[in-house]
Amino acid sequence: MRPIDFMNPNILLLPILVLGMQSCDSGSTPATGGGTSPPYVSAPDCVGAGNIIAEEAAAPFNATYVRVQHIGDRGTAELGGEVANRVTWRVGEFTGLFPPESTVGDFQRGYRDDPPPVSASAFQLWCNGAGFFINTWQFGHAIALVGEGPSVSIARDLSPAPAPFRDSGSALTLEAAIDVRHANYQAPHVGDGTAQVSFYYYVQDRTSGVVLAHLIILFDSRPFGVGGSGVESVGSDGHNAFVSSPLRETDATGAPVRFVRALPQSAPMRVVTPWARPDLFRAQVTRDMFGALLARLKAGPLPAISAGPEDYDVLSFGVLAEVFPGTGGEHNLSFGGSVLDLRLSGS
Repeated sequence: MRPIDFMNPNILLLPILVLGMQSCDSGSTPATGGGTSPPYVSAPDCVGAGNIIAEEAAAPFNATYVRVQHIGDRGTAELGGEVANRVTWRVGEFTGLFPPESTVGDFQRGYRDDPPPVSASAFQLWCNGAGFFINTWQFGHAIALVGEGPSVSIARDLSPAPAPFRDSGSALTLEAAIDVRHANYQAPHVGDGTAQVSFYYYVQDRTSGVVLAHLIILFDSRPFGVGGSGVESVGSDGHNAFVSSPLRETDATGAPVRFVRALPQSAPMRVVTPWARPDLFRAQVTRDMFGALLARLKAGPLPAISAGPEDYDVLSFGVLAEVFPGTGGEHNLSFGGSVLDLRLSGS
């Protein structure tokens, strides 16, 4: 999803988690399915690098996967092989996720197995943790992308798809421990050069078939208010309309954030500076908040959708790490972090 830039009209836009790593092999243990009505949970699971997939490859249901996109221009060998090869260097120095030294190559993938000082992009999936390191200096990005940038999604697709807002007191909660420990920017930036980390979930309206998304911003590399950083707003990625909400009580304009709230013990949205430790983020969307979100979209880009929260099923959820280097050589960046114990619950 494209970072929202209000200066450019052409850009649209757990119970407490256990933060320690579990033991893991390269097999895949699906997350617990929770049925279609609250209460339910999609819990942390234990998977391996076989669930690192590229571009539009089919994802498993009810198991964590890492989807890597746009690490190279269309038609290039680097894009075709962006997760095809074992990576054997300590990518954890940039992500904070450290598989056992003897098996590190079993849990890391990329195109080039080039350690520092080259430090080519690499991606990790080790049991209940996933890591990402994107280095735009080391891959081609001369072809423009519309509404999106090079990205990594740490996610789960749900089957059956739960309906989180059927009851008057219901709510949807996303949780994970997230470590953003590396960010290096070539130049100051407002649009190109931006890096972001967000929770997200996709829902589908059973009455119209429309799919929409809610992006909950946890980190933006720009200061609050710069280029729309930290402002609650509506956008599009060229495929789906979405609402973007900072995980704060008020947004960068001083307006109350309407569509999400941080639960106790959650870290708030951060800007500019990485933090290099696993911090707990807990974002909750109540039925009333989701109803207000639907009303905002219905009054704008999606007039045909249902206004009833009970009509929506959750298709997928996760953490999105995305960068926007543009098509030139002036706004390269490298960006690394990790996600532990991703969980979604309804109550």
